[in-house]
Amino acid sequence: MNAAPPPPSRSPPNRLLPLSMRQSDPIPAAIQSRLAALQADGRLSAWSLIVSFMGDAMAPRGGVAPSGALQALMARLGIGHGAVRTALSRLAADGWIERSREGRNSFYRLSAGVTETVLLAERRIYAPSSLLPAATPRCLVIAPAPQLEAVLDALAALGALQLASEAWLCFAAADALPAALRQSGPTLADMPRLHPGAAMRAEMARARHAVEMARLLAAYRPVAAALEAGPLPGALDAMALRCLMIHEWRRLALRLLPIPADLVQPDDPEPETRALVAAIYARLLPPSEAWLDANASMPTGPLPPPDARLGARFGRA
Repeated sequence: MNAAPPPPSRSPPNRLLPLSMRQSDPIPAAIQSRLAALQADGRLSAWSLIVSFMGDAMAPRGGVAPSGALQALMARLGIGHGAVRTALSRLAADGWIERSREGRNSFYRLSAGVTETVLLAERRIYAPSSLLPAATPRCLVIAPAPQLEAVLDALAALGALQLASEAWLCFAAADALPAALRQSGPTLADMPRLHPGAAMRAEMARARHAVEMARLLAAYRPVAAALEAGPLPGALDAMALRCLMIHEWRRLALRLLPIPADLVQPDDPEPETRALVAAIYARLLPPSEAWLDANASMPTGPLPPPDARLGARFGRA
């Protein structure tokens, strides 16, 4: 007989914590602060939080999440049961998740159709660095007129930095560019030596989302200090904070432009932000994994141990 999942832990009410509690326990205060910031920016999305949780926490533990654990975690993040049910229905309709039932219990997993997408995203989210080797070739693409959609798609896939309306810096040798970029029209020039001027530095900062990175760094510095100074948070708070941080980090990590290490600017906040996220993640891992052990299960019994991917995240292995 298949084992029923353990009952989810009870979540606190979805309201702002009293000031006295915020002062005595910085982790619940940090969770509430980040939730408020996401809500103010219109980025507190139930379906996106669920995808973050499934990819970050459940994928290395068998990939299956019971409905009760999902509801308990989302409640801690201020997402009501109705909103969770609506988000799950939307994700299923869009082909992101699959639902199964075992008796009275519902279980969810990321669908097979998005597995490759999730794995590609995971490599960027948990990479130890976003910087390319300093010896990475680079070339300049200058077009005399607006380019066809195929050329623009090839430039986007290549991770090119747009410098002007019809000029791009590509981090590849000219003779190694895709065929769409080597047709007659654009001028290609290898740039073995490159000294960025003010305009190029500004474009790199924009492409690497420097302003948003700096805000995230400032928001999570106090969290890192609290984790370093005090005891580990409770299991549910650890899981909630881990989910919330990866939700915020994922959005930036998947959008920023990787550049060669010799082009990174001293005021680029991304390397420090990535290191801070990695350090917080390592601190939250033991209690958050304990929460999964106590509150989540497979249809056939307890969750399996984490696979090798979890230990290798942010280059820890």
